[in-house]
Amino acid sequence: MQKTERALHPEVHPEPDFDSLHRFSAWLERMGRAEATIAAYHADIADLVHAFAPRAAEELFPRDLTTYLNDRASVDEWSAATTRRHLQAIKAFYRYLVSEEELRAPGPAETLPEHVAEPRSPHVISEGNVDALLSYLARRAGASDRMDLALYGLCYHAALLVSEAIGLTMDRVRGSRSAMELDVVGRRGEESTVMIEGDAARWLSEWLAVRPEPKRESHAAFVFIHPVTRLHTSRQRAWDRIKRVARSAGLGEEIASAITPHTLRHSHAAHMVSRAANVSELRAALRQHSPRHAAKYLAAVRDS
Repeated sequence: MQKTERALHPEVHPEPDFDSLHRFSAWLERMGRAEATIAAYHADIADLVHAFAPRAAEELFPRDLTTYLNDRASVDEWSAATTRRHLQAIKAFYRYLVSEEELRAPGPAETLPEHVAEPRSPHVISEGNVDALLSYLARRAGASDRMDLALYGLCYHAALLVSEAIGLTMDRVRGSRSAMELDVVGRRGEESTVMIEGDAARWLSEWLAVRPEPKRESHAAFVFIHPVTRLHTSRQRAWDRIKRVARSAGLGEEIASAITPHTLRHSHAAHMVSRAANVSELRAALRQHSPRHAAKYLAAVRDS
């Protein structure tokens, strides 16, 4: 995605401006749209606004929206239908801005084609590169490094989405340095229990031992509190930070420019395949209902 102030200064987390989104949702309600549609559109546009903050939604261009949709489709493994739904929400939002808030017509979304690119093949790195990245963090003594090690350890060893890891709360983590049980809430609200052992459990336990008291009461429930800001750390920071860690760990510019926390989940699946895991085992490890997404890792390893 296009660089934002957060990408340039990852420790700064500007508050997104949701005012136009709230007016859009109120307008949908006045227009008699179904409650479920309003909720879905509101959530979709909130994600968009948050992704580009501090830039206002009114300042985005068609290329920004296309890049956003393609990146989300790839990282979050959207189906074509899910991608179209998000595009429809975005188009509805900008049509509202044009008709009700004097945004210059036709708006940045009107000319976007309905057929956005299908999710790309998963980006994976070798087990050696994963080990180099995590070992680099393990050798460092800073509290921020311990947090990153625990967070990225969950993305790899437990195959968590970064949003699932960031969203973990203290009451959903049980166990000790040798083994832990996590109650994970997925991006659609589904709940599952994930067991971690070995390094992943030890890293999380060590992080919990130094986790600071959060500055805001509303952040007190979360596991990952940034040691400097003492605020609930963000998904955007996790995306920015892993690229810098990859460079410092010597993974090379090609990997560092492409790596995301989701790369670790993809790599976990690909490494399972290299050890002869089947689709059923992959589905269980990734907590996926459809075999279609799990099967793509078989193809990725076969074609590599």
